[in-house]
Amino acid sequence: MANLSVGVETGCTAPLQIERLLRRVVGYMGVDSLLIPDHYQGFVPKQVWSPEQTPAAKMIPSLDAFFDPFVMLGEMAHTVPRRVRIGTGVTEPIRRHPVTLAQAFVTLDHLTKGRAILGIGNGERENTTPYGLPFNKRVGRLEEALEIMRRVWHSNGEPVDFDGAFWKLRQAVFRTPLYEGRAPCVWIAAHAPRMLQLTGRYGDGWYPTQKMTAAEYAEKLGRIRAAGREAGRDMTRFEPSLQIQIALGKDRQSVLEQMLKVPAAAAMSMLLPGPLWTKHGRRHPLGEDYEGFAQFVPEEITAEQIADARRQITPELMGDGVFAGSVDEVIAEVKPLVDAGMRHVVAIDVGAVATGGGPRDMLRLFQLIRRLKKLPVGAPLG
Repeated sequence: MANLSVGVETGCTAPLQIERLLRRVVGYMGVDSLLIPDHYQGFVPKQVWSPEQTPAAKMIPSLDAFFDPFVMLGEMAHTVPRRVRIGTGVTEPIRRHPVTLAQAFVTLDHLTKGRAILGIGNGERENTTPYGLPFNKRVGRLEEALEIMRRVWHSNGEPVDFDGAFWKLRQAVFRTPLYEGRAPCVWIAAHAPRMLQLTGRYGDGWYPTQKMTAAEYAEKLGRIRAAGREAGRDMTRFEPSLQIQIALGKDRQSVLEQMLKVPAAAAMSMLLPGPLWTKHGRRHPLGEDYEGFAQFVPEEITAEQIADARRQITPELMGDGVFAGSVDEVIAEVKPLVDAGMRHVVAIDVGAVATGGGPRDMLRLFQLIRRLKKLPVGAPLG
Protein backbone atom coordinates (compact mmCIF):
# COMPACT_ATOMS: atom_id res chain seq x y z
CA MET A 1 0.00 0.00 0.00
CA ALA A 2 1.26 3.50 -0.87
CA ASN A 3 1.85 6.21 1.70
CA LEU A 4 1.07 9.92 1.70
CA SER A 5 3.47 12.12 -0.26
CA VAL A 6 4.69 15.15 1.71
CA GLY A 7 6.09 18.44 0.49
CA VAL A 8 7.09 21.84 1.84
CA GLU A 9 6.55 25.25 0.30
CA THR A 10 9.23 27.81 1.15
CA GLY A 11 8.96 31.60 0.98
CA CYS A 12 11.36 32.29 -1.92
CA THR A 13 12.36 35.57 -0.26
CA ALA A 14 15.60 37.32 0.64
CA PRO A 15 18.04 36.74 2.25
CA LEU A 16 19.07 34.14 -0.32
CA GLN A 17 21.29 32.21 2.10
CA ILE A 18 18.35 31.58 4.44
CA GLU A 19 16.12 30.42 1.57
CA ARG A 20 18.86 28.04 0.40
CA LEU A 21 19.48 26.77 3.92
CA LEU A 22 15.78 26.08 4.48
CA ARG A 23 15.50 24.15 1.21
CA ARG A 24 18.59 22.13 2.11
CA VAL A 25 17.29 21.30 5.58
CA VAL A 26 13.82 20.19 4.45
CA GLY A 27 15.41 18.27 1.59
CA TYR A 28 17.33 16.25 4.17
CA MET A 29 14.06 15.67 6.01
CA GLY A 30 12.93 13.44 3.16
CA VAL A 31 10.27 15.57 1.51
CA ASP A 32 8.78 14.44 -1.77
CA SER A 33 8.26 17.94 -3.17
CA LEU A 34 9.54 21.49 -2.76
CA LEU A 35 7.31 24.26 -4.06
CA ILE A 36 7.86 28.01 -4.16
CA PRO A 37 5.36 30.88 -4.59
CA ASP A 38 5.18 33.37 -7.45
CA HIS A 39 4.62 36.80 -5.89
CA TYR A 40 5.63 40.41 -6.26
CA GLN A 41 4.65 41.18 -2.67
CA GLY A 42 3.66 39.30 0.45
CA PHE A 43 0.47 39.02 2.47
CA VAL A 44 1.60 40.85 5.62
CA PRO A 45 1.26 44.66 5.86
CA LYS A 46 4.68 46.24 6.34
CA GLN A 47 3.59 48.23 9.40
CA VAL A 48 3.44 45.03 11.49
CA TRP A 49 6.60 43.41 10.12
CA SER A 50 9.50 44.55 12.29
CA PRO A 51 11.89 42.78 14.71
CA GLU A 52 10.22 44.58 17.62
CA GLN A 53 6.78 43.17 16.75
CA THR A 54 7.47 39.93 14.86
CA PRO A 55 10.17 37.39 15.82
CA ALA A 56 10.55 36.12 12.25
CA ALA A 57 11.47 39.63 11.04
CA LYS A 58 14.81 39.24 12.78
CA MET A 59 15.83 36.79 10.04
CA ILE A 60 13.53 37.84 7.18
CA PRO A 61 13.64 41.66 6.94
CA SER A 62 10.79 41.86 4.41
CA LEU A 63 8.10 39.46 3.25
CA ASP A 64 7.90 41.45 0.01
CA ALA A 65 11.47 40.68 -1.11
CA PHE A 66 10.59 37.83 -3.46
CA PHE A 67 13.00 36.19 -5.86
CA ASP A 68 11.82 35.25 -9.33
CA PRO A 69 10.54 31.67 -8.99
CA PHE A 70 11.40 30.63 -12.52
CA VAL A 71 15.06 31.56 -12.06
CA MET A 72 15.08 29.90 -8.63
CA LEU A 73 13.60 26.69 -10.04
CA GLY A 74 16.47 26.50 -12.51
CA GLU A 75 18.90 26.54 -9.60
CA MET A 76 16.79 24.11 -7.57
CA ALA A 77 16.83 21.61 -10.43
CA HIS A 78 20.53 21.07 -9.69
CA THR A 79 20.66 21.57 -5.92
CA VAL A 80 17.72 19.74 -4.34
CA PRO A 81 17.86 15.96 -3.88
CA ARG A 82 17.20 14.12 -7.13
CA ARG A 83 14.10 12.36 -5.85
CA VAL A 84 12.32 15.64 -4.99
CA ARG A 85 9.75 17.18 -7.31
CA ILE A 86 9.87 20.96 -7.66
CA GLY A 87 7.52 23.62 -8.95
CA THR A 88 5.32 26.63 -8.32
CA GLY A 89 2.73 26.91 -5.59
CA VAL A 90 1.28 28.72 -7.56
CA THR A 91 1.72 30.92 -10.63
CA GLU A 92 -0.97 32.33 -12.96
CA PRO A 93 -1.42 33.32 -16.64
CA ILE A 94 -1.82 37.05 -16.02
CA ARG A 95 1.82 38.06 -15.68
CA ARG A 96 3.07 35.38 -18.09
CA HIS A 97 1.84 34.25 -21.50
CA PRO A 98 0.60 30.62 -21.62
CA VAL A 99 3.32 29.67 -24.12
CA THR A 100 5.93 31.17 -21.80
CA LEU A 101 4.60 28.90 -19.04
CA ALA A 102 4.49 25.93 -21.42
CA GLN A 103 8.10 26.47 -22.49
CA ALA A 104 9.40 27.13 -18.97
CA PHE A 105 7.97 23.95 -17.49
CA VAL A 106 9.01 21.71 -20.36
CA THR A 107 12.50 23.12 -19.79
CA LEU A 108 12.22 22.43 -16.04
CA ASP A 109 11.00 18.91 -16.79
CA HIS A 110 14.17 18.27 -18.81
CA LEU A 111 16.38 19.74 -16.07
CA THR A 112 14.73 17.56 -13.40
CA LYS A 113 14.14 14.45 -15.52
CA GLY A 114 10.39 14.71 -15.25
CA ARG A 115 9.99 16.12 -11.71
CA ALA A 116 8.45 19.50 -12.58
CA ILE A 117 5.09 20.60 -11.14
CA LEU A 118 3.31 23.55 -12.73
CA GLY A 119 1.12 24.76 -9.91
CA ILE A 120 -1.27 27.31 -11.39
CA GLY A 121 -4.32 29.29 -10.33
CA ASN A 122 -6.38 32.25 -11.50
CA GLY A 123 -4.37 34.95 -9.75
CA GLU A 124 -4.35 37.29 -6.76
CA ARG A 125 -5.06 40.99 -6.70
CA GLU A 126 -1.86 41.91 -4.85
CA ASN A 127 0.21 40.72 -7.84
CA THR A 128 -1.93 42.39 -10.50
CA THR A 129 -3.90 45.54 -9.61
CA PRO A 130 -0.96 47.51 -8.11
CA TYR A 131 1.05 46.79 -11.27
CA GLY A 132 -1.59 47.82 -13.80
CA LEU A 133 -2.56 44.27 -14.72
CA PRO A 134 -6.15 43.01 -15.14
CA PHE A 135 -7.92 41.21 -12.30
CA ASN A 136 -11.18 40.40 -14.03
CA LYS A 137 -12.46 37.33 -15.90
CA ARG A 138 -9.77 35.32 -14.14
CA VAL A 139 -11.29 31.88 -14.61
CA GLY A 140 -11.90 32.45 -18.30
CA ARG A 141 -8.31 33.60 -18.71
CA LEU A 142 -7.03 30.51 -16.91
CA GLU A 143 -9.21 28.23 -19.02
CA GLU A 144 -7.79 29.66 -22.23
CA ALA A 145 -4.26 29.37 -20.86
CA LEU A 146 -4.73 25.71 -19.95
CA GLU A 147 -6.16 24.97 -23.40
CA ILE A 148 -3.29 26.76 -25.15
CA MET A 149 -0.67 24.91 -23.10
CA ARG A 150 -2.31 21.59 -23.84
CA ARG A 151 -2.49 22.36 -27.55
CA VAL A 152 1.14 23.44 -27.93
CA TRP A 153 2.45 20.57 -25.81
CA HIS A 154 0.62 18.06 -28.00
CA SER A 155 1.10 19.85 -31.33
CA ASN A 156 4.02 17.62 -32.41
CA GLY A 157 5.64 20.75 -33.77
CA GLU A 158 2.78 21.61 -36.10
CA PRO A 159 1.63 25.27 -36.15
CA VAL A 160 -1.20 26.06 -33.73
CA ASP A 161 -4.10 28.45 -34.27
CA PHE A 162 -6.24 29.66 -31.37
CA ASP A 163 -8.91 32.34 -31.40
CA GLY A 164 -9.74 33.24 -27.81
CA ALA A 165 -10.99 36.23 -25.88
CA PHE A 166 -7.59 36.80 -24.26
CA TRP A 167 -5.06 35.26 -26.63
CA LYS A 168 -4.93 34.62 -30.36
CA LEU A 169 -2.37 32.30 -31.92
CA ARG A 170 -1.66 32.33 -35.64
CA GLN A 171 0.57 29.56 -36.94
CA ALA A 172 2.30 29.46 -33.56
CA VAL A 173 5.09 26.88 -33.49
CA PHE A 174 6.17 24.96 -30.37
CA ARG A 175 8.90 22.44 -31.11
CA THR A 176 10.57 22.10 -27.71
CA PRO A 177 10.41 18.33 -27.13
CA LEU A 178 8.48 17.04 -24.14
CA TYR A 179 10.60 15.12 -21.66
CA GLU A 180 10.17 11.42 -22.55
CA GLY A 181 7.13 12.43 -24.58
CA ARG A 182 5.09 13.49 -21.52
CA ALA A 183 3.72 16.94 -20.80
CA PRO A 184 4.68 18.54 -17.46
CA CYS A 185 2.49 17.80 -14.45
CA VAL A 186 -0.16 20.51 -13.88
CA TRP A 187 -1.67 21.10 -10.44
CA ILE A 188 -4.58 23.54 -10.32
CA ALA A 189 -5.40 25.64 -7.25
CA ALA A 190 -9.19 25.36 -7.24
CA HIS A 191 -11.97 25.96 -4.72
CA ALA A 192 -15.10 27.25 -6.48
CA PRO A 193 -17.26 25.06 -8.78
CA ARG A 194 -16.02 26.37 -12.14
CA MET A 195 -12.40 26.04 -11.06
CA LEU A 196 -13.06 22.48 -9.90
CA GLN A 197 -14.47 21.74 -13.37
CA LEU A 198 -11.29 23.05 -14.98
CA THR A 199 -9.20 20.92 -12.64
CA GLY A 200 -11.00 17.79 -13.78
CA ARG A 201 -10.69 18.70 -17.45
CA TYR A 202 -7.07 19.88 -17.49
CA GLY A 203 -5.29 19.03 -14.25
CA ASP A 204 -2.98 16.22 -13.26
CA GLY A 205 -3.43 17.27 -9.65
CA TRP A 206 -5.48 19.49 -7.35
CA TYR A 207 -3.75 22.03 -5.09
CA PRO A 208 -6.29 23.86 -2.90
CA THR A 209 -4.85 26.26 -0.36
CA GLN A 210 -7.78 26.77 2.03
CA LYS A 211 -8.38 24.61 5.07
CA MET A 212 -11.50 22.46 4.77
CA THR A 213 -13.17 19.51 6.42
CA ALA A 214 -12.80 15.97 5.13
CA ALA A 215 -16.42 16.06 3.94
CA GLU A 216 -15.79 19.27 1.98
CA TYR A 217 -12.60 17.82 0.51
CA ALA A 218 -14.36 14.63 -0.61
CA GLU A 219 -17.24 16.58 -2.15
CA LYS A 220 -14.96 18.87 -4.15
CA LEU A 221 -12.76 15.97 -5.22
CA GLY A 222 -15.88 14.16 -6.40
CA ARG A 223 -16.73 17.14 -8.61
CA ILE A 224 -13.23 17.11 -10.08
CA ARG A 225 -13.33 13.40 -10.86
CA ALA A 226 -16.79 13.70 -12.41
CA ALA A 227 -15.60 16.52 -14.66
CA GLY A 228 -12.57 14.50 -15.68
CA ARG A 229 -14.61 11.43 -16.53
CA GLU A 230 -17.09 13.58 -18.48
CA ALA A 231 -14.14 14.90 -20.51
CA GLY A 232 -13.07 11.32 -21.25
CA ARG A 233 -9.98 11.41 -19.05
CA ASP A 234 -8.48 8.55 -17.05
CA MET A 235 -8.41 9.91 -13.49
CA THR A 236 -6.66 6.97 -11.82
CA ARG A 237 -3.32 8.83 -11.79
CA PHE A 238 -4.83 12.15 -10.74
CA GLU A 239 -3.08 13.52 -7.62
CA PRO A 240 -5.28 15.25 -5.04
CA SER A 241 -3.18 17.42 -2.76
CA LEU A 242 -3.59 20.23 -0.24
CA GLN A 243 -1.47 23.12 0.97
CA ILE A 244 -1.65 23.32 4.76
CA GLN A 245 -0.54 26.29 6.84
CA ILE A 246 0.99 24.80 9.99
CA ALA A 247 1.91 26.19 13.41
CA LEU A 248 3.61 23.62 15.62
CA GLY A 249 4.14 23.72 19.36
CA LYS A 250 3.25 22.15 22.68
CA ASP A 251 -0.53 22.02 22.07
CA ARG A 252 -3.19 23.62 19.90
CA GLN A 253 -4.51 26.16 22.39
CA SER A 254 -1.11 27.50 23.43
CA VAL A 255 0.12 27.71 19.82
CA LEU A 256 -2.90 29.69 18.70
CA GLU A 257 -2.75 31.99 21.72
CA GLN A 258 0.93 32.65 21.05
CA MET A 259 0.18 33.52 17.42
CA LEU A 260 -2.52 36.01 18.41
CA LYS A 261 0.02 37.96 20.47
CA VAL A 262 1.93 38.83 17.29
CA PRO A 263 0.42 41.68 15.21
CA ALA A 264 1.57 40.10 11.93
CA ALA A 265 -0.30 36.87 12.71
CA ALA A 266 -3.46 38.81 13.56
CA ALA A 267 -3.11 40.69 10.27
CA MET A 268 -2.79 37.34 8.49
CA SER A 269 -6.20 36.41 9.86
CA MET A 270 -7.61 38.95 7.40
CA LEU A 271 -6.68 36.51 4.63
CA LEU A 272 -9.52 34.31 5.84
CA PRO A 273 -12.81 34.96 4.01
CA GLY A 274 -15.56 37.11 5.48
CA PRO A 275 -18.11 34.28 5.81
CA LEU A 276 -15.68 32.35 8.02
CA TRP A 277 -15.46 35.34 10.36
CA THR A 278 -19.24 35.50 10.39
CA LYS A 279 -19.40 31.82 11.34
CA HIS A 280 -17.47 32.73 14.51
CA GLY A 281 -19.68 35.72 15.32
CA ARG A 282 -17.13 38.25 14.08
CA ARG A 283 -17.20 40.81 11.26
CA HIS A 284 -14.27 40.80 8.85
CA PRO A 285 -12.52 44.22 8.91
CA LEU A 286 -12.81 44.33 5.10
CA GLY A 287 -16.47 43.30 4.92
CA GLU A 288 -18.70 40.31 5.50
CA ASP A 289 -18.47 39.21 1.86
CA TYR A 290 -14.71 39.66 1.58
CA GLU A 291 -13.23 36.88 -0.57
CA GLY A 292 -10.03 36.56 1.43
CA PHE A 293 -6.47 36.11 0.23
CA ALA A 294 -7.24 36.45 -3.50
CA GLN A 295 -8.56 40.00 -2.92
CA PHE A 296 -5.98 41.04 -0.33
CA VAL A 297 -3.53 43.88 -1.08
CA PRO A 298 -1.39 44.58 2.01
CA GLU A 299 -0.49 48.15 0.99
CA GLU A 300 -4.20 49.03 1.15
CA ILE A 301 -4.62 47.80 4.74
CA THR A 302 -4.80 50.51 7.38
CA ALA A 303 -3.56 50.49 10.96
CA GLU A 304 -7.18 50.78 12.10
CA GLN A 305 -8.17 47.64 10.18
CA ILE A 306 -5.26 45.70 11.69
CA ALA A 307 -6.25 46.91 15.16
CA ASP A 308 -9.83 45.81 14.44
CA ALA A 309 -8.61 42.34 13.45
CA ARG A 310 -6.52 42.08 16.62
CA ARG A 311 -9.50 43.01 18.80
CA GLN A 312 -11.78 40.45 17.19
CA ILE A 313 -9.62 37.46 16.35
CA THR A 314 -10.01 34.38 18.52
CA PRO A 315 -8.01 31.14 18.71
CA GLU A 316 -11.01 29.29 17.30
CA LEU A 317 -11.21 31.54 14.22
CA MET A 318 -7.47 31.35 13.61
CA GLY A 319 -7.66 27.58 14.04
CA ASP A 320 -10.12 27.34 11.16
CA GLY A 321 -7.37 28.55 8.85
CA VAL A 322 -4.27 26.92 10.37
CA PHE A 323 -3.32 23.35 11.25
CA ALA A 324 -2.03 24.15 14.72
CA GLY A 325 -0.79 22.29 17.76
CA SER A 326 1.48 19.39 18.55
CA VAL A 327 2.62 16.97 15.87
CA ASP A 328 0.00 14.51 17.12
CA GLU A 329 -2.76 17.12 16.87
CA VAL A 330 -1.82 18.13 13.33
CA ILE A 331 -1.64 14.48 12.26
CA ALA A 332 -5.12 13.99 13.72
CA GLU A 333 -6.43 16.85 11.55
CA VAL A 334 -4.72 15.62 8.38
CA LYS A 335 -5.65 11.95 8.57
CA PRO A 336 -9.39 12.40 7.79
CA LEU A 337 -8.38 14.32 4.66
CA VAL A 338 -6.23 11.39 3.58
CA ASP A 339 -9.22 9.12 4.16
CA ALA A 340 -11.23 11.53 1.97
CA GLY A 341 -8.84 11.06 -0.95
CA MET A 342 -5.86 13.38 -0.41
CA ARG A 343 -2.61 11.86 -1.68
CA HIS A 344 -0.06 14.70 -1.34
CA VAL A 345 0.16 17.35 1.39
CA VAL A 346 2.39 20.45 1.20
CA ALA A 347 3.16 22.34 4.41
CA ILE A 348 3.90 26.04 4.92
CA ASP A 349 5.16 26.94 8.38
CA VAL A 350 3.23 30.08 9.33
CA GLY A 351 3.85 29.48 13.02
CA ALA A 352 7.41 30.69 12.49
CA VAL A 353 6.02 34.22 12.22
CA ALA A 354 5.41 34.07 15.97
CA THR A 355 8.31 31.88 17.07
CA GLY A 356 11.08 33.02 14.75
CA GLY A 357 11.54 29.55 13.30
CA GLY A 358 14.26 28.25 15.62
CA PRO A 359 15.79 24.76 15.99
CA ARG A 360 12.83 23.46 18.02
CA ASP A 361 10.49 24.41 15.17
CA MET A 362 12.73 22.56 12.70
CA LEU A 363 12.73 19.47 14.90
CA ARG A 364 8.93 19.49 15.11
CA LEU A 365 8.68 19.96 11.34
CA PHE A 366 11.00 17.00 10.83
CA GLN A 367 8.86 14.88 13.15
CA LEU A 368 5.70 15.97 11.33
CA ILE A 369 7.11 15.12 7.91
CA ARG A 370 8.23 11.67 9.07
CA ARG A 371 4.86 10.94 10.64
CA LEU A 372 2.87 12.20 7.65
CA LYS A 373 4.91 10.06 5.27
CA LYS A 374 3.82 6.98 7.20
CA LEU A 375 0.12 7.60 6.66
CA PRO A 376 -1.23 4.97 4.26
CA VAL A 377 -3.39 5.99 1.32
CA GLY A 378 -5.99 3.90 -0.45
CA ALA A 379 -6.04 2.75 -4.04
CA PRO A 380 -6.44 5.53 -6.64
CA LEU A 381 -9.98 6.29 -7.70
CA GLY A 382 -10.85 7.04 -11.32
